[in-house]
Amino acid sequence: MTGNNFSSKMETMDKKGYTPLEIVDKREWREDFFSLFFHSPLLTSSLRSGHFLMVRDPDAPTLLSRPFSMGRLFHDEGVFELFFQVVGKGTESMARKRVGDTLSVLGPLGNPFPLEKPGRVLLIAGGRGISPFLSALPVLAESKRDYSLLYGAKTARTLLFRPFLADFPVSYRTDDGSFGQRGLVVDGLSREVDLVFACGPEKMLERVALFYKDLPTEVYLSLEERMGCGTGICYGCARKVRTDRGVEMVRVCEEGPVFEASRVVWDE
Repeated sequence: MTGNNFSSKMETMDKKGYTPLEIVDKREWREDFFSLFFHSPLLTSSLRSGHFLMVRDPDAPTLLSRPFSMGRLFHDEGVFELFFQVVGKGTESMARKRVGDTLSVLGPLGNPFPLEKPGRVLLIAGGRGISPFLSALPVLAESKRDYSLLYGAKTARTLLFRPFLADFPVSYRTDDGSFGQRGLVVDGLSREVDLVFACGPEKMLERVALFYKDLPTEVYLSLEERMGCGTGICYGCARKVRTDRGVEMVRVCEEGPVFEASRVVWDE
């Protein structure tokens, strides 16, 4: 994104808080992974790793909004990245978008990762779970802390953002051994860390939580659930979490999506 000049436009919201934003750049990583870039100095300055955005596409088959994790933040240009995988008709419509098209965006939403906590940090990303850590890595690097990223995927082809990640301490794992070490990302977990932030498939998160269960390490997980509104009204994303009052159903969009691993109740 470096070198792009964007004209300053007034960011106006509709009655539900959505802001129409123009797509200023697009990247196709593979046939089913895309990045859309939006110019919004206000949103870019407000977003933190772990936040999510609700996006409404006027051309989608359904008018329902969908949650998306943001990717990289380009603060100098006031640009943020929306990274997604095509998994249905809604994301198929978004993948067909072109530079100059407009989507309506609501955010930032949810509670982000507590990157400000002191200690040695391990980021754990599985598949498209790399998304929130694309903004976390520059923050950790600037803080001069001891940190690293453990990033796993099925094959070398599905390990995305490698040119960007080359500037950071990253260990790679692939299921087939086509890049980095062979094996699952959870096979590379380290006990020599104080903080763990993880995002990826549910089974991966459960294994991360189990590994650190009896260790003094603080572990935070970004959970993914289907969301209808993203603001806590519909309760469509509720799941079981331990609270001071016992096990309760809480809203991932409002109380999460980042939770302490010790609070998460896993299905049998």
